[in-house]
Amino acid sequence: MPNNKFDVIVIGAGPAGYPCAIRLGQLKKKVLIIEEKELGGLCLNWGCIPTKALLYAAEMTDQFEKAKRMGFRVENQGVDLATLRNWKDGVLKRLRLGIDHQFRKNNVQLASGRARVVSEKRVEVISETKMEIFEADNIVIATGTEVSPLPGFDFDGKYVIHTGHALAMTDIPASLLVIGAGATGLEMATIYSRLGSKVTVVEMMDQILPGMDTELCAALHKIIQKNGVEIHVKSTVNGYRIEKGKVKAVVRGNRAETAGIFDRILVTVGRRPVTRIFQDDSIKFDDKGYIAADPCGRTGNPGIFSIGDVAGPPLLAHKATFQGVRCAETIAGMTHSEKIPAVPSCVFTLPSLASVGLTENEALTRGIEIKIGRFPYRVSGKALTMGESEGMVKIIADDKDRILGVHILGKESSSLIGEGVIAVDRGLTAGEIASAIHPHPTLSETLMEAAENLLKKSIHIGN
Repeated sequence: MPNNKFDVIVIGAGPAGYPCAIRLGQLKKKVLIIEEKELGGLCLNWGCIPTKALLYAAEMTDQFEKAKRMGFRVENQGVDLATLRNWKDGVLKRLRLGIDHQFRKNNVQLASGRARVVSEKRVEVISETKMEIFEADNIVIATGTEVSPLPGFDFDGKYVIHTGHALAMTDIPASLLVIGAGATGLEMATIYSRLGSKVTVVEMMDQILPGMDTELCAALHKIIQKNGVEIHVKSTVNGYRIEKGKVKAVVRGNRAETAGIFDRILVTVGRRPVTRIFQDDSIKFDDKGYIAADPCGRTGNPGIFSIGDVAGPPLLAHKATFQGVRCAETIAGMTHSEKIPAVPSCVFTLPSLASVGLTENEALTRGIEIKIGRFPYRVSGKALTMGESEGMVKIIADDKDRILGVHILGKESSSLIGEGVIAVDRGLTAGEIASAIHPHPTLSETLMEAAENLLKKSIHIGN
């Protein structure tokens, strides 16, 4: 096979593309992966990983307070921002090196540059020094999404910024206005609030984290506000102007307008798929610009696949990785069910919120007769020993006790939700969760206890 001819070309080395390429390499395919920026894509470099690294660091402020309550003489004397930034960047570098190592180990060839699909089997790659043409029987599009400016809020990197700017951590603004109370907005609000900013969050919908469980979102809303972040729902920011090195913005709610002075505005809403790599109209897009594909990544064009965020919501790294591996195996001739598995969502606020399956409102809207089991963290022995009493596990089941949804607000919810994913995906019942012996004392017991509460047999709380 010529050096420029491959079995598969993967465009984009993010959480969809790089697992796809590695799995193809494992399956003995000759693979080329093309990346214009950094290995790992948005998630590793400007999203999931740096955000969680900084959230873990920000959580240290809570640990200082807990330590004092437990009798330790610990004082929070502030943060050295350069050291924190270097630590975060070190984590990213180590993970990028890990991806590169896996490429080499599995004979995946990497091309750095900007890709353009010139036909159904040919891709052009332009770098700073040259232009090359590569050919393949299959092309996988894993180009992800990019920031889409909010009308009236063009990014200048100084007064109006996006998440990439915020994660660079050049300074800690005294005051920060965050537009959007989705996962990204609340996580960035948590980081900067813990590090010393006075943070205001504005959300146009009627709750934070629109689409997630209303009851737990209301509880999280109260916790976040109690910790010093001001939140306005059913509100918008109607423009801004720069005055004496500050940003003056007006927050408009249902009943009133409030003017505020901020050092910076962080816009966390608005992303669009990256699809400008196509020379012609051979690819079909949906009405929002995503490259529509089936659960195995197949588009309407034989030999062209679409995976990850560019294939459409939910825009989640773990969903993208699942799609990448399944797509690779499909190309290699393996067969898979067309069933779309349960996809969890995690929001890494303090405390965190994790969810999978139907919410209470979604189940009721569908006309499903439901049962609900709850268990509060304040009754968990393990949670109390950790000083983490805020939160709750909530399980939604149908009238036959089959689990439809699991929602967890509290410490380690993002790890605990794995049991909920299996329960929803495999159609387990509350009885099957309740009858499984969970180790004591652990946070995992909270799921067992919530299942017992649903069955009206809880030992530690009223039924």
